[in-house]
Amino acid sequence: MKTFLYSAACCAALTLHAGARAQSPGAEFRLLDVPPGYPMSVGVALSDDAGVTVGQAWFCETGCFISVRWDAQGRVSRFPAEPGAWGFLMDVSADGRTIVGLNAPPGSQTAQVGAWRDGAFQVLPILPNSWSPWAVAVSADGNVIAGFITLAHPQPRYGVVRWVKNRIESLADAPGPASAQYAYGIDGQGRFVLGNGLGSGGLHAFRVDKRVEVLGGLPGARRTENGAVAANHDGSRIVGRAQTADPRSAGEAFLWSNPTGMIGLGFPPYYPYSSQSLAIARHLPVVAGENPTATLYRWIGFLWDPVRGKRYVNDILDSLRVDRQGWDVERINDINHDGTLMTGIARRGFTDDRRAFLVRLPPWCWADCTGDDVVDFSDLLCFLNRFERAQDPRANPIDFFYCDVAPDDEIDFNDFLAFLNLYNKGCGQ
Repeated sequence: MKTFLYSAACCAALTLHAGARAQSPGAEFRLLDVPPGYPMSVGVALSDDAGVTVGQAWFCETGCFISVRWDAQGRVSRFPAEPGAWGFLMDVSADGRTIVGLNAPPGSQTAQVGAWRDGAFQVLPILPNSWSPWAVAVSADGNVIAGFITLAHPQPRYGVVRWVKNRIESLADAPGPASAQYAYGIDGQGRFVLGNGLGSGGLHAFRVDKRVEVLGGLPGARRTENGAVAANHDGSRIVGRAQTADPRSAGEAFLWSNPTGMIGLGFPPYYPYSSQSLAIARHLPVVAGENPTATLYRWIGFLWDPVRGKRYVNDILDSLRVDRQGWDVERINDINHDGTLMTGIARRGFTDDRRAFLVRLPPWCWADCTGDDVVDFSDLLCFLNRFERAQDPRANPIDFFYCDVAPDDEIDFNDFLAFLNLYNKGCGQ
């Protein structure tokens, strides 16, 4: 098998122009506008083309916020727009047509859970004898919404729900080793809801459909206090934060798949010795999140991929000669399907100025196995070596994440063919 792959690799190399550049041009850091009287803001979620970004703006630290929506040019508008109404926006569909969250009509202090579809708000139904519902995430096509709700019985007090085309389904009683209590995300297809709930030994990260599937923990973790927050298109790759073996750590960013189990993405060697994953591209193994810095209460946004590992977005922008205008990317809350667009919160120097941003980066090049921004024969050899190691995903999980190019949780000839196809395209050409 390996001899055959080497022969195929040699043939493929003849079809590629030597030294093809891996990355296409185009990178941007842009602050999004703020409404009058609200100098600070945060981007929470964005559509695939960043035609719609949603978030909050505020003028004080507690309770002085409004929900906002930005268009493709970064222009801001209050959302919901009705005078006297207020809302809390949590997510937006891939095409930007469906926004989910809470909405309080003009003159009301009671928020309704629901979805804005093409700008029109629709109230979502809730379970009998329940209250305080939250809609937290929406599938790529906008048809499935994930959330959680307060239940009438004390144990569990909260339960995961899912709305499919506006019909509610309770997942709170789904069988499994943990209870489905809190929802934080949903996969792109709307099948799996992600979150955490109580089970044997602590708080478990899970994905739930008809059954609760716990995601395990990081090797040697001293306790179970984990949560899953985001997934790729089909829920086969999940990210979040989990407890570690380090007694100093407040938790570590993780990436999960069924073949590899949960792997940690690392954290800095200083207080609070932590990190967290917050988003993953639907169609690529590109993870976004935040790390603490050596300065107390300051954070820095990162991207992780199975070629270059963890990199800070500020450093990526600097390497591409993008002017950040004195602002630092502190946190990445959402990333689009191909990892080229992201939003979150940026901070200016050591001030308290915080603003929502949009970052645009060149596409991640799967064929650039060596990470040198050039696609050539060395990348084929690199892939073949990683392909062999990826046959044991538990021992070599990062190689597995890289080599499962035709993502089906199997390392086989289909992955090699998929890689050759990407290789022959010469990324960015």
